[in-house]
Amino acid sequence: MYFKLNIIVCMGLLASFFSTSCSLKGNPPSKPEMVEMRINHFRQTAVGEGPYLVYLIQEEEDIGNENWTYLYDRIEGFNYEPGYVYDLKVRKINIDNPPADGSSLKYILVNVMSKEKVPEDESFDIHLKAFGYTFVWESNDEMTLLNEYLIACNDLCGKLSSDLQKEEEVTGTFIHGPEETLILQTIY
Repeated sequence: MYFKLNIIVCMGLLASFFSTSCSLKGNPPSKPEMVEMRINHFRQTAVGEGPYLVYLIQEEEDIGNENWTYLYDRIEGFNYEPGYVYDLKVRKINIDNPPADGSSLKYILVNVMSKEKVPEDESFDIHLKAFGYTFVWESNDEMTLLNEYLIACNDLCGKLSSDLQKEEEVTGTFIHGPEETLILQTIY
């Protein structure tokens, strides 16, 4: 009787060991995916763990349509310059067990396939106040977009400052200026 009981206990322990050892292996590391990506000529404001400037991107079959999605992550090895539309080949890697405040994806530049300058009069809209955040910082009689891009607002500076104080949402229409300056054209 003890012999049968010992065999049953041993079988149970072996089954438990093998099921545990299989689960310790985990999933195999995810393989990087090569994707083509288009980066728009300006970055948009957004909110993550605070205010951000994000890339506007299109991937694979979405390249060339009018819809752009936000990319909060950086692309390792990519040196972005405003005023250019980029077509890139990137390695997209799924991160197993990402940090709670981090992305589950990592992007690494493989190749810049093209870099095309947009026309100087190409206008674009940027949210200057939205989602409960003001993205324009004023200091020493200058306005910047999240302290990264100088805003040349010329005769619209007073209106912009006033609208940022009074309105819940403010959007500016811009063109690219010299040395990564944003030239404000209109406010709405």
